[in-house]
Amino acid sequence: MHGSASLLDEVLKQHSGGGSELIFLGDLIDRSPAIEGDPKVMEWIWGLQQKPKRWGLAKVTVLPANHEQRLVKAINEPIPGKATDVWLCNSGDLELLNCAAEHQQWFEGLPYTAIRGNVLFILTAARPGVPLEAQTTDDLIWARQPFLSTPHELPFIVVHRHSITANYQIDVKLHRSKLDTGAFRSGVLSNLRLGA
Repeated sequence: MHGSASLLDEVLKQHSGGGSELIFLGDLIDRSPAIEGDPKVMEWIWGLQQKPKRWGLAKVTVLPANHEQRLVKAINEPIPGKATDVWLCNSGDLELLNCAAEHQQWFEGLPYTAIRGNVLFILTAARPGVPLEAQTTDDLIWARQPFLSTPHELPFIVVHRHSITANYQIDVKLHRSKLDTGAFRSGVLSNLRLGA
């Protein structure tokens, strides 16, 4: 999503009142195409998760991504240092830091996976041949290969993002679906409706 507040608004209008669960696959912040987009998206999704029924939703689940991980490392520095520099070099914004610090516990408590029936939601990947419980946080939010080119061997259909699709379209394969349509670049925020 990367701070694409207007695109988030469009997607929420599609799902409001439907009684569904929304699952966000991280990278809520950084690279916003609009001023104030990052804090607006962060506050909006935090509020959605706290009170989903206001939007007619059953539940809102948020999985953190590498940009949230970098942000939390920056928040945890007593004085800005290396972690803050790394975050800023990857599209972080000091204006967001104080606002995000108010939600530090929320960020740190987010799960890295969500399983709904036979579907596994993760940010980016999983090491092929490694049971889910043995995957590290870095596996789940940083790895791309060999996951993208090798069968993952997990007993789930995996829904993920983190690698922008070449044509900005959802990429559906037999055992996985990649949803990253590069919203901050393409103006297309993908979402996938599962179930009835």
